[in-house]
Amino acid sequence: MPSTARSAGTVPHGAFRLLSVACLAILLLTTAVAPARPDADDKEVSKLIEQLGDDDFEVRKTAQKKLLDQGEPVLAELRKAEKSHPDADVRLRAIVLLHDIQKTLYGEIRRLVGHTGAIRHVAFSRDGKKALTGSMDKTMKLWDVETGKEIRSFVGHESWTWSVAFSPDGKHVLSSGGMDKTLRLWDIDTGKEVRQYTGHAGRVYGAAFSPDGKYILSGGGDTDCTLRLYETESGKQVRQFTGHTGWVWKVQFSSDGKRALSAGCNDYTARLWDIETGKELQVFKGHSGFVVAIALSPDGKRVLTGGRDRTIREWDPETGKELRQFAGPSDAVESLAFAPDGKRFLAGENRLIYLYDFESGKIVHRYEDHKDWVYALAFSPDGKRALSGSADNVAILWGVPR
Repeated sequence: MPSTARSAGTVPHGAFRLLSVACLAILLLTTAVAPARPDADDKEVSKLIEQLGDDDFEVRKTAQKKLLDQGEPVLAELRKAEKSHPDADVRLRAIVLLHDIQKTLYGEIRRLVGHTGAIRHVAFSRDGKKALTGSMDKTMKLWDVETGKEIRSFVGHESWTWSVAFSPDGKHVLSSGGMDKTLRLWDIDTGKEVRQYTGHAGRVYGAAFSPDGKYILSGGGDTDCTLRLYETESGKQVRQFTGHTGWVWKVQFSSDGKRALSAGCNDYTARLWDIETGKELQVFKGHSGFVVAIALSPDGKRVLTGGRDRTIREWDPETGKELRQFAGPSDAVESLAFAPDGKRFLAGENRLIYLYDFESGKIVHRYEDHKDWVYALAFSPDGKRALSGSADNVAILWGVPR
């Protein structure tokens, strides 16, 4: 900036700098200690909950409004009241308030609208700022998560787009093209096709990047029923995995990139593979219907499978033994996703999505806004959001309870 003469009363430059530093320090200190939202006063919350049973309508109405306005900090006390308060009216009103607060906090945030066919797969970018959706309308779409606006559409597949994925470096996106028997790599900034991966003798369903981005894994259908590993850069097929006798519906790498999990759909199995050797490590067998959903925990120690037999099953990847089944689904389980911390998972069926606590096996939340089958689920990298894709042609971003 150009120099100017100092007028009377102007603070000297050195003093001004010291003052600025002091003010900044105070600002940082106050910002650091200020909570994002004040905790609820337990005594005040207990008093308001008691007033939910008051004979005076106005007292009840005021208490309900105050509790609703406080939101998340009062949920724990409302849950206690719901389960154990001696007054039946208080228990009932606590249930209603819990539903209303959770619907506001953990319900639908926004919709990603633009597809004209069922959405079969969804994915978040590593920074959580973008999302991908793959649809039966033959397109893959890139979205801005914050605004819900479509950034671009990737067009080129001759039939439906089944699986989608972001490359780990965020520069490319991947799609499987179903009946055109190809996987395609796209430039995320221009939307142009970079490369095709061929070799499957039938439809291509599953597709995934290795954690380091150097390889691509795919799953075939029809009479193919194989997994295939490709070099991302060259397009060269490195390895073929055989064992499934049904369509390889979905594939997933382990977080260390050393193993892969696959859903065999109509052979009623899921299978675990060694990436380096192509050896089949485990066959998870027990479902009495198509296995169409899989999830490998972030630490690699647990496997989940979902089937059209209306069950969710947990397996030990070291022994292949079934450990337990999770209660809840009333219809075919079409999608599963582990939270980044491995403590929770999502399961999607017809119109409904369940959020489970993994350790207890209990459903802790339910999402209800889709109008058709929920084929796809993904957690954001920070675990605070979830994305679902449905046969109603819509993807929905949700808030996730802590």
